[in-house]
Amino acid sequence: MANTYTCVLLHIIFSTKDREPLIDPTVAPRLYGYLSGACKGVGSPLVIGGGVPDHVHLLVSLGKTISMADLLQ
Repeated sequence: MANTYTCVLLHIIFSTKDREPLIDPTVAPRLYGYLSGACKGVGSPLVIGGGVPDHVHLLVSLGKTISMADLLQ
């Protein structure tokens, strides 16, 4: 169908190894900027990203041309 609209939002959570608090608040904005660029590069824009020193939350709009498995790689 020519007018089909899809909106698949993924809530992705990943943590540091052994849940070590390695994400320093001073570098976190750069980390989220990098992750945003990586998501945009595969056609799945990052809606919002955030987290704490030991894990990250991402809300990503899944693109039409990529599978969930490929996005998570």
